[in-house]
Amino acid sequence: MGSQEPVPPYSLTPLLFPTLPIKDLTDHTNPASPAALQQNSQRAIRCSESDGSFLYIGASDGLVHSYRIQLRTSPRASSSKASLSTTVSYSLEFSRSISNHAKPIEKIVLLRPFNAAAVLCEGVVSFFLLPDWSPVRSLPSNRAVSTVILDDEEVQHGAGTDAAGMISICLVRRKNIILAKIGADGRSDLLWATVKDIPLPGGAIFARRFADTLCIANATEYSLVNLSSGHVTPLQLPISQTGESPSAQVRPSIVAVPIQPATTKDVTVSQASSSASDAKCEFLVTSHTGSITLGVFVMPSGEPAPKLLEWPSHPRSVTFDGKNLVSLLRNDTVEVHTLGHDSVDRVQVLQLPPGMDPRFLQSVPELMSASQPNGSHRPRTAAEPHDDLDIVKVSLNRLSSAETPVLRSASEHKVSPSSKRQVLLCGKNSTSSIQQDPMLSWTTEQLHRGRLRSLRNSLAFSRSTSNPVQERDEAWYASLESSTAHALLGIELLHRTDFGAAGEVLRHAKLDPRIFLALFPSLQQVKHTAEEAIMPHIVLSSLAKLKSSASDRLQSIEGLVASNLTLNYCPPLDVTTDKALIQLEKQLLRAAEKMLRALLKAWRTDCAAAVASQDTTRAPVWAGTFMDELMLNNVNACVDVAYLTLIAEERGVSEQDGAAVQDEMTAFLSSKHACEPSQVETVLKEKRFFHLLAHHYEQAGDVERALKTWTALMDGEIVDSFQTTVDGAAALSKVAGLLKKQTDANLLSTYGRWLVRKDPEAGIDILTRQTAKAGEEPMQKSKARSKAQELESIQAQKAIIEELREIDADAATKYLEAVALSTNKVQDEQMHRELAAALLERVAKHLRNDDYRRKMDGVARDYAQGSYAESFFAHLALASESSPREMDRLKLAMLLQGSMVLDYQSLLTAIAPLESLVYEKAIILGKLGRDSDALSLLAVKLRDANSAEAYCSQDGEVLSPMLAASIAKDHAALQPFASMLRVSYGQRVKAHAKATAQRELSAEQRKQELLKQLLSVYMVNGAEEKFRIATAHLLNTQALHLDNREVLELVPTDWSLQTLETFLTQSLGRQLHRRREMQMLGNIAKCRSLDVAEDLWSRQRAMGGILQDTELDGGDDGSRDALEAQDHEASYMDGKEEGGKGDAAFDATYEKQQQGPNGVSVGKETRIDSLHTGHEKPRWSAIVHPGTDGGYDLT
Repeated sequence: MGSQEPVPPYSLTPLLFPTLPIKDLTDHTNPASPAALQQNSQRAIRCSESDGSFLYIGASDGLVHSYRIQLRTSPRASSSKASLSTTVSYSLEFSRSISNHAKPIEKIVLLRPFNAAAVLCEGVVSFFLLPDWSPVRSLPSNRAVSTVILDDEEVQHGAGTDAAGMISICLVRRKNIILAKIGADGRSDLLWATVKDIPLPGGAIFARRFADTLCIANATEYSLVNLSSGHVTPLQLPISQTGESPSAQVRPSIVAVPIQPATTKDVTVSQASSSASDAKCEFLVTSHTGSITLGVFVMPSGEPAPKLLEWPSHPRSVTFDGKNLVSLLRNDTVEVHTLGHDSVDRVQVLQLPPGMDPRFLQSVPELMSASQPNGSHRPRTAAEPHDDLDIVKVSLNRLSSAETPVLRSASEHKVSPSSKRQVLLCGKNSTSSIQQDPMLSWTTEQLHRGRLRSLRNSLAFSRSTSNPVQERDEAWYASLESSTAHALLGIELLHRTDFGAAGEVLRHAKLDPRIFLALFPSLQQVKHTAEEAIMPHIVLSSLAKLKSSASDRLQSIEGLVASNLTLNYCPPLDVTTDKALIQLEKQLLRAAEKMLRALLKAWRTDCAAAVASQDTTRAPVWAGTFMDELMLNNVNACVDVAYLTLIAEERGVSEQDGAAVQDEMTAFLSSKHACEPSQVETVLKEKRFFHLLAHHYEQAGDVERALKTWTALMDGEIVDSFQTTVDGAAALSKVAGLLKKQTDANLLSTYGRWLVRKDPEAGIDILTRQTAKAGEEPMQKSKARSKAQELESIQAQKAIIEELREIDADAATKYLEAVALSTNKVQDEQMHRELAAALLERVAKHLRNDDYRRKMDGVARDYAQGSYAESFFAHLALASESSPREMDRLKLAMLLQGSMVLDYQSLLTAIAPLESLVYEKAIILGKLGRDSDALSLLAVKLRDANSAEAYCSQDGEVLSPMLAASIAKDHAALQPFASMLRVSYGQRVKAHAKATAQRELSAEQRKQELLKQLLSVYMVNGAEEKFRIATAHLLNTQALHLDNREVLELVPTDWSLQTLETFLTQSLGRQLHRRREMQMLGNIAKCRSLDVAEDLWSRQRAMGGILQDTELDGGDDGSRDALEAQDHEASYMDGKEEGGKGDAAFDATYEKQQQGPNGVSVGKETRIDSLHTGHEKPRWSAIVHPGTDGGYDLT
């Protein structure tokens, strides 16, 4: 037998004795005759059923009876509050004779959805309406039937019907199986539809169906029938393994048992049998072996399940009540087994009283009142007593008040009778019930008997064996019952001041924590006082034992302990003076606080789990389930404030441990809590938990107070009660971390300067953080701040620099380096000057190092001797190792080039002794306008042709913003300098343009001037062969901007023509091209001029001649024609001569027009457009004029 009985345990309760009515013998001629008495004694119950409202009995004399079940409720007198108690009675309503020959009723099958029944008697199945047993004429009677069954999947695990609203019925006959459906039409008549007829050669005497699988037993063995295919699978399991023919003593049993969900420990076992994963049930069949009987579990596929059951005696009947397996054995005992995934455990054995003559078990729905069919419940009126599980709201200041509004009635979640079942044990003429007592009734009885330890163990066992296959309402109701039972036991333990056991039990009661807080008034604040609570009604009745004798409210925990000590020890001892009792009182109060702390922690855990839970239907019942949002928030505030106080005051702990308190307080403050920030702040300040106070400020978003607390701890202005010494590194890291997330300039400035005193590098990082970010996004920054704002910021930065100089000069320089370059619209002369001086001083210091100086000289020498494609600055950056001293020189160059406010003359004087800084000197000379000197340094000394030509193209700029930006990509320290160089580029361009305009030069002329100076530099040093390549490169790339005659004048006489070959070829080719172009344009102009002359002549001819009287007038026609021809020829020649003169004049004018202002040649396109303007060729002119040099060919 198992180690623990079910909770509550099963018990045998008589229901109806005698069951068979005696009045059935009134028709006998002599009821008292021996024959009549013998006939009455031979009658027996053969079958029974119930729908919760009626109990139906089938007798051996062919009669069926209907007993109405009546539940009477009455107020329970033993309770201080009115509640209900229930009694059950049975009254015979209808009887009917089914058999004309007094043959036994073999089986009653209820068709619950249609309020009808199928009755098997004499091998005939007939149908009757309930409860009056009137025949159903629309349904046929079926003969030669061995047994009739329904689908257990529909009956016990569904709505009782299939998807179409019809009942699946199965008739097992001698040679076949009939599958049919029973439904109802619109007139409420029941209809019969045969679905399938399956041959069954071996027949069957007993059967059970689940879905499409039918488990049958014939005279010798068991088989499975697939109702879809009709295939019969013998299980090869005999009903009796003794070799003897089966008899009534070893009748077979078949039970359909739903499969229990696998637990975590069963997962590996369940994976071994994959076929079980799809099955919804198992069939339990019995096999007698002589001394014992085996119970074998078989899956619908025919495979055995991995569990086995043994009975010491053959079972008369076996049934499943939805939780456990109940077996009636031939030795007049009832065994209860729990079913696991792969095991079966016997947990209880009931010994039946003598003389009962038990016959069979029948699982039926739990009995209910006929006045409330189908589990419906009407609302309770205010005058009616409360149900024990009604959730009521109670005023903790007036516990005896009759005003206890019901928040939720227990009837809303009553389990429907079809889902909650009981087992009927039918004897020869008696009906009893085998079922578990109601949880609360059993708990109350155990408390009344004082079995507290046994009850506590039983409740612990019930928590570990919860039923996983319960429906939603059933699981909810069972959870509410269990928590209420724990509450009743916990309150009793509180009354006895067994706080250790009470805390463990009440943790599972899930009660409103305000009930316990009412026992500790010192932990409650005025704003969050526990004045009311919600609880099951039966708990309110139980709280009466905790009430104060002087008031209608709960007594304090001190009063409860004192009352208990007085009850147990006084007299003869005095609680107030006896040292032993005083010490015992202190220990009990510490245990009470420990209990309260555990209960409050459990409430917070349950609340967090409820919020995070996705499936609320399976969540356990707790008090928060019945609270609205406002009430729940108020309860959480009361709980969290009290819990915070317990932690801070180190109450409810076994030993006072500062580290443990700090850890628990940290965990509490890090979690979601309902305490107001001011409450937490007050507690932490009172207890001097300044580290936790700083964390609290941080979580509350009050960064300023958090920083103030951390800095005060670091400076020793305040001392933490737990941590008297401050971890400096951790605190500085925390301050820096907080500042990195802030954008408030005041916070960054104030605490950044403080951080510089402790950690200069971290402090400068904070002070320059926004500046560095602005350098990365200059355009965004320029939009963010105006010029006035930048000027204001500069003044604040100067003040910070002066303050930092007093703390750390290096830190001040680092800060200066960042902020001096942060502005986009304003460059401050003082800051740029100081930064340039600092960089120049650092570079000079680096150059005094022999290794560094040799490296720099080596880089310059290597560049001068090699032919590198990049400029010297790029070559220098590539040769650097990102060390601070190498970065300093690159920063200096970028600052010199990008700044517009430096005193370059002073800088030239300062840099003059540093011979290695040739590139930087070139930048300064360019700023001073000493172009020739700058170009000499770049082109001659550094051999940097790229920078020299860039100097000419960029109007004196040596270092371009694009080159600086590309180098800064690989060096984060250079990014602010490159950004400044890029931002100030536009301003420098404007300044160069203004200076050039003052000299009355265009940009192109300025460029030509610089190129000529660079060419002169090369030519002056042309004696050296190495400069000829650079000169040739310059001439080839800048030929468009150089005059070949001026170039030839500068070329030394000893230079070979081959050096200038490319330049001269390109230059002469361009000149020749321009000359041919001019000739073509001239010819085109002459052609257009001829068109004009031709047009003029045509118009004159069209005007005709002028008639005059002459001597030739009147001559013959031939003379007249000759004269007209002469006139015509003369007119044509005159026109041609005038046209020739016009061409000559046009050519002279055109040649003058080819020279623009200042002698500059006009372009080809401009000249052609000028010819087209104002002239249009006549549409009627189709003459083609081929151009020739010096005349027109008209032939």
